[in-house]
Amino acid sequence: MAIITVWNGTKEQCGNTLTSVALATQMAIDHNIKVLLISTSLNDKVLKECFWKEKAKKQTSTIFSGVMMPPMGIEKSGVEGLDRIIRSNKMSPDIITDYTRIVLKDRLEILLGMEGNATEYDIMKQRYSQIINFANKYYDMVIVDLDKRLGINQQEILNKSNIVVAVIPQRVSEINTITEYLKKGKMLKPDNTVITIGKYMEDTKYNIKNITRSLLKRKEMVNAVPYNKLFFEASQEGKVIDLFLNLMRITEKDANYDFITKIKDLIEEIKYRLDILKNLS
Repeated sequence: MAIITVWNGTKEQCGNTLTSVALATQMAIDHNIKVLLISTSLNDKVLKECFWKEKAKKQTSTIFSGVMMPPMGIEKSGVEGLDRIIRSNKMSPDIITDYTRIVLKDRLEILLGMEGNATEYDIMKQRYSQIINFANKYYDMVIVDLDKRLGINQQEILNKSNIVVAVIPQRVSEINTITEYLKKGKMLKPDNTVITIGKYMEDTKYNIKNITRSLLKRKEMVNAVPYNKLFFEASQEGKVIDLFLNLMRITEKDANYDFITKIKDLIEEIKYRLDILKNLS
């Protein structure tokens, strides 16, 4: 059981949610484990649109391209439903799966974020830590897409995370911000932080090699989730799972090979860090 939190501590948008989606999807495809991806957002449809393109609400489940699509119109039964269960003192780890949406049966489930107003969200965001604790007892891996709007509640989730994937943009100023966080132990701890460049572009002066050696002064290369046109399009059309399944057998000659390879490299880095932490405990 492991909690992996994907967090952007910088001022810029750098694909935090899409990094979470890519990580969770590839992890579920490559490994025989049960993964839960939790959104902590408010009224953000990015995660939903990655897997479901909804035109009209339906009451029956369907199966498309190996993906089980639950009945439409259950959005309000996600974190809000779990909030009601927690307040009634009826919460247990296995209940969570009743409030998720299935992407790959027995592999990947999604707990969508809240849809409502800011006042309701201010109350709800205090529940996420409890929800994550319960989820960690039921799923093999819990991946948290951490929203900045959680405010001071972010730190509690970061503290309980086995691994924090710190997503940063390809900008010197923001890279320096993360470096200071690590030096001062502010928000992040060096031993469980995996620095990852979101929306990465190779053809620039600030590529992985230069960022790692010149700016971060590290020997081990940082990770990256490259900008990919097919992924960008699929994330708006509810076709992410179809894309990743189609890319399972690509070769080095394929234009999308680097995209998938770097996501797999990120997964291997997370697994490596988890093994180290396990041996130290």
